[in-house]
Amino acid sequence: MAVWASFISAAIGLLAGGIATYFTARAQLRAEAEHAYDRSLRDLRLPHYQRLFHLTRVMPREWLPSTVPCKVEVISIRESLRDWYFGEESGGMFLSQAARDWYFRLYNELESAIADLDDDAEPLSREGAAELRQLGSALRHQLAADLGAAERPRTKWIMPAKTQPPPMPE
Repeated sequence: MAVWASFISAAIGLLAGGIATYFTARAQLRAEAEHAYDRSLRDLRLPHYQRLFHLTRVMPREWLPSTVPCKVEVISIRESLRDWYFGEESGGMFLSQAARDWYFRLYNELESAIADLDDDAEPLSREGAAELRQLGSALRHQLAADLGAAERPRTKWIMPAKTQPPPMPE
């Protein structure tokens, strides 16, 4: 009887250990596969996001009064964004959903700005210029966040040590 109890206990232990190992290994493999996919997608996005980031340079954080774009320049901005999205490299295909939302909000605002201007040389209104700047900035921030460039390192040993500034000369 004791032999059978030992045998049954061992069998149950092996079965429980096998099941636990299966589910643990399965979860680990899934996490590794997701991580590999995320890394490869980030690597594919990087050149496209860099190009889009560069294209939005025409919408700086602040326009000088003499550099507010006119209708022709806004049309050029819109066309360069469209060419990036649908061009040979199909940059729009790599946008995350959040980045896509900001991209289309910006694109739609460019369309509205063009419709509001009658003369080709007429500059954007102050409100229209501010809206374009804000949307361009929001898109750039989302691009950086998608790539992980806007995040702090997750492990403490990667963080740079805080250094004290040099003493001021007296």
